[in-house]
Amino acid sequence: MSVAMHHTSRQLENQAKELPQRSSLFRLVLEAVASLAIAVILFRTFAAEGYMISTGSMAPSLLGYHKQVTCPRCHYSFTYGVAYDDSVSASQQQDTATDGLGFSQAGQYATCPNCDTNSIDLAQVPRNEGDQLLVFKHAYYLKPPARWDVAVFQNPMKPTQAYVKRVVGLPSEAVQVKEGDLYINGEIQRKDLKTQRAVRLLVHDHQFHPSEDDFFQPRFFPVEADSDQEQNQADAAAWEEQPAGFVFASDSRDADAWSWVRYQHWVRQGGHYQTEVPLEHWPEEIEKPEPVLAPIQYDELKQQLTCKGAMPAEDCHRLLNQTEDDAFRYAVALLYEKSHVAPVMDRYAYNSGVENQTAIPVHDFLFTCDLQAKSPEGELAIELFDGQHHFRNIIDFRQRQVNLFIDDRKQPIRSGPFRSDFQSQPVKLEMSVMDRQVLFAINGELVFQPLLFSENSEPRKEIRIPLQFGARG
Repeated sequence: MSVAMHHTSRQLENQAKELPQRSSLFRLVLEAVASLAIAVILFRTFAAEGYMISTGSMAPSLLGYHKQVTCPRCHYSFTYGVAYDDSVSASQQQDTATDGLGFSQAGQYATCPNCDTNSIDLAQVPRNEGDQLLVFKHAYYLKPPARWDVAVFQNPMKPTQAYVKRVVGLPSEAVQVKEGDLYINGEIQRKDLKTQRAVRLLVHDHQFHPSEDDFFQPRFFPVEADSDQEQNQADAAAWEEQPAGFVFASDSRDADAWSWVRYQHWVRQGGHYQTEVPLEHWPEEIEKPEPVLAPIQYDELKQQLTCKGAMPAEDCHRLLNQTEDDAFRYAVALLYEKSHVAPVMDRYAYNSGVENQTAIPVHDFLFTCDLQAKSPEGELAIELFDGQHHFRNIIDFRQRQVNLFIDDRKQPIRSGPFRSDFQSQPVKLEMSVMDRQVLFAINGELVFQPLLFSENSEPRKEIRIPLQFGARG
């Protein structure tokens, strides 16, 4: 009896000692949680605040509510903007929150920006929330705003509503946008390479080829002709296409002859651009198209056959089957081929469902590729066209130098050495014609000072073939 009582009293003593320890541990946890909550409140009040983007005015740099789509043909992955409020029909919604622009979305079908496959059904694709930002509230107390910054600001008419935009104009500046170029107080504003990468939109990625699609025509193809001649696809060109890109067979070519791979902006259908071919007369046995309304027209004074947008295959076959006139049949077949090479427009996948979207021809391009040389001999050229000038960068592997030429000039307008070893591993090449300047970089480093050129009084042409690259030696 005495033993049991002694054991019980010892347990009570131990429990009495443990009670303050448990109490102090609970208090420490409670104080830590309270301190963290106070720190978060103070941090959000005075230092930073989080935002979630709901709409797509900053896409594709910053995304609002969207769907991540994979093209069923070329398997390229892209984002497609959707309505942020499921209670409103996407085709009827007019969104003014966050982007400050009227936004209406029609249907749940997307168009691939890479291979132009349209009517991609999005009904079963899940919707993703927009990007989330953590914004430092006092950044501009430490430094003034800079052009091209991404900034969050409050709507002056509704302080609880925040906008996210890219800064283009600063206080007391006069802002003008002309032919896609930004002018401040009458002077054009040019972006550096980092900013160009941030605002670029995909035109085409050669790594993604449409599978099981006989109708699709490759946008990159080898040619024998130079840039100032008619395009003529070669039967046995020096360039060999492989799944990872193109390989130049230098041992089978004349060392002084250039061989080219050219980009043409081939599209499947649609468009509001116009294509014309010469035609002396319209066959009598075929009824002439209805003026203005028909997509295919014939101008007797100019002796031109024209087509609006890409000519449908059924229209081409219908016209070919109605006559034996060889000149007419040749003109129709030529018009069909040429009409599917469209001007490069400012459409992009994120807003491909926006109603009443007006596409505008673009003249600014950024070309990126990986290059590995098999030998220290020969030359590689990359040429971009902005609608007025042809800019050609020639990499001379023997001299380890890059020379920039413009149009038909024989002397380089810019030159610079390169340090990269093209043989040991692939290097990244970037060439841009943007904001009326030319940049060329190897592995992210500019080879020479940017070439700046001024605006021409004549309007720039629509560009259907903006790029070619070639090699010799």
